Amino acid sequence: MSRLRGFLAWVYRWITTTDHKDIGLLYLVTSIAFLLIAGSLALLFRVQLAIPKSNFLTGDAYYEAVTVHGLIMLLWFASPFAFGLANYIVPLQIGARDLAFPRLNALSYWLYLLSGLVLLASFFTESGAPNVGWTLYAPLTARIYTPGIGLDLAALAIFLFSLSVTLGTINFLVTIAAMRAPGIGWFKMPMFTWSILFTVILMLWAFPPLMVGGALLLLDRNLGTEFFLNPAGGALLWDHLFWFFGHPEVYILLFPALGAMADVISTFSGKPIYAKRYILTAFLIATIISFVVWMHHMFITGTNIYTRLFYSITTILISIPFEMAVMSFIFTLYKGRLVYTVPMLFAVGALLNFIIGGSTGVYLGSIAIDRGFRGTYWVVAHFHYILVGTVTLGLIAGLYYWWPKITGRTYSERLGKIHFALAMLGVALTFLPQFALMDMPRRYFTYDIPEWVPLNQLSTLGAFIFGGSMAIGLVNFLYSLVKGGSAAPNPWNSWTLEWFTNSPPPKHNFDGVPVVRKDNTVVFVSEEALSKYGKDAIVEGRVDVSNVPLSGGQSHSSHGLTHHGTTDPLVLAAGLTLALFGLFVSKPLSYLGAIVFLLSLARWLWKDVKNVFAEELPGYVEHWPFPKDKIRSAMWVFIASEVATFGSIFSAYFFIRFNPVGKFLTEAWPPGYLVHDVNVGLINTIILFTGTMLFTLAYLGVKRDNYLITLSGLLGTLFMAIYFLTVKYFEWKELLIAGLGLDAGMYMQAYYVTTGAHALHVILGVLATTYLLVKLFNGNLRGRQALSEVLAVGIYWGIVEIVWTLVFPLYYLV
Repeated sequence: MSRLRGFLAWVYRWITTTDHKDIGLLYLVTSIAFLLIAGSLALLFRVQLAIPKSNFLTGDAYYEAVTVHGLIMLLWFASPFAFGLANYIVPLQIGARDLAFPRLNALSYWLYLLSGLVLLASFFTESGAPNVGWTLYAPLTARIYTPGIGLDLAALAIFLFSLSVTLGTINFLVTIAAMRAPGIGWFKMPMFTWSILFTVILMLWAFPPLMVGGALLLLDRNLGTEFFLNPAGGALLWDHLFWFFGHPEVYILLFPALGAMADVISTFSGKPIYAKRYILTAFLIATIISFVVWMHHMFITGTNIYTRLFYSITTILISIPFEMAVMSFIFTLYKGRLVYTVPMLFAVGALLNFIIGGSTGVYLGSIAIDRGFRGTYWVVAHFHYILVGTVTLGLIAGLYYWWPKITGRTYSERLGKIHFALAMLGVALTFLPQFALMDMPRRYFTYDIPEWVPLNQLSTLGAFIFGGSMAIGLVNFLYSLVKGGSAAPNPWNSWTLEWFTNSPPPKHNFDGVPVVRKDNTVVFVSEEALSKYGKDAIVEGRVDVSNVPLSGGQSHSSHGLTHHGTTDPLVLAAGLTLALFGLFVSKPLSYLGAIVFLLSLARWLWKDVKNVFAEELPGYVEHWPFPKDKIRSAMWVFIASEVATFGSIFSAYFFIRFNPVGKFLTEAWPPGYLVHDVNVGLINTIILFTGTMLFTLAYLGVKRDNYLITLSGLLGTLFMAIYFLTVKYFEWKELLIAGLGLDAGMYMQAYYVTTGAHALHVILGVLATTYLLVKLFNGNLRGRQALSEVLAVGIYWGIVEIVWTLVFPLYYLV
């Protein structure tokens, strides 16, 4: 019985944890599980291709394996694996106690896990898993061509995963920007933390188009819209939305691996990374350019030759920053005091693979060469040399490097080196032959050309060798947990901050506040000492703190330290997933999920009303250029994400409306004033703007601690928002009565999607304003924390208002 109680306590600890280290471990274990699933699928279709005219895995089964393998490797393995390392390591590297929003971090993980389970559930539906390829190209995804709910579940899984990513980006950006320990300026951050910063910036704008595309796909398949069937939108609209996500996704996967490799190479070369500031500048340039290269995936879609030329040039240009990174790594290795540990071997091996994968990808930037190679195994080989040979091996280098810190255990160097040797051999045998298969079309499950047989057999052999190497690595890690020796706090003699605490780190990460002084030495002081002497004096070395006691310091502080165990993130994620999953499986299940979601959301917000989880940032952290409170910082990051979300919706509007092919083949886009009552739109504009002005009154009331002014402003805002939604409801009702529903053409479909998305944001504003009202009634809407919350909600109402200023003229006036 005691064992059962112990087991249940262990399970309860993991489902309620909000500690960044625990969440990091959950991400790592879950992503490895998804890797095993995706890898097994890859071995199945490699067996099929090893023998001509094989019947081992054919037809839909083959395409299901290929599709789900690609989706899992790109979305549910590589990025979450990197996020697992980032969750554990980044707060340690910047001297933080946790991520800025621990509960949000847990919610992000549970949404990730449940979204992956939704994808896997598609295998058990009558129609099977999606079989249209991981790019989900239209019009194959239309219900007429792909019936059943398998593809619906995949689209839902992508939507939930994108939501998880959005929460994660907010958390990491605020943490890195606003929670760095004293003395850790921007350029003192380690390369891995920098790489995660660039990654989440990319995620912030790359995933909203995918989320919008997934939502439109679900509408097409279930409500009769035709965004990806009508020639006005069609396949090209999906291509634009998908690849605006898809190409930055390559760098979303690549940056964390390069960051881990940089830290490993620097440590085991005994040198700082060569030309660090130039490499960071190069990464910034690559981040920007990554959003203007997506159409090189569309060279054969018939786009204008000058457009293709522009994207060909940007494709070549974006290779330059990564060539600079390669040269930086090589010069760091040059004349370094090299120590060939397992992480160093993996990092150098990943660097070699990156050179092969990157150089072969440059060819595809040529329009002429791309036309010949597109859809062949040359693309498969190039792509996998980056994703498997570089990203996977680079992240494994990071896992070996930080394994002693995470577990407090050492691993077997011998098994690790066998793992490395077999992994490198497996990558080479799997993908080098595929470059020679440049005339073999990809996604074919059978062939009868003799010249292709030995190359495919070599590739299949390599796949099994690589899979075996991963099994050896897994055995090494598991054996380490059971039999590994104790690891020292800093077994690698590294100089980044995560190595200045025990292995594994305590709950509070550090005993005392870590301060990085100008001479790059690290001291630990109490918060009292920081308050007494000032941050700058300690950072500049003007105060001797060597004998200052740590009592009363961070080990007893509330700043980012209080790890509240709560089931709220899990229950909230489960309720939302169940509510959406039930729409395709069972309506009663959907109702149950909605009830669970709403009740858990109310519980979450009620705890916030009571300030159960409220933790202000300490005044000593480095925070430029963000404000000193994390709530406003998070709202600004969320607004940046919203810009990408509504930017995708409005981009679809302009693409459909001004697509000459679509206008020629379908109905003309009618002027808005002939369809809608302009007066109604103008009235709603006045209502919404008035509500925003009244919220300004509420803000002034909180600032002056005037209860009546605050109450009047919040009630007025709430009334105007509900009034706006009421007018919108009756406007929609009149349109539907007049026969202008979703079946009335692309114009009305775009109108309902855009105004519906905006109305959903108004509803969220109503919820946020109601939350502030409840907090006011409880007497907790006072002080700096409350002022930050009110200002954050005001910023949110501002973006809702700005979006409407675009909706009104586009749909009512022109």
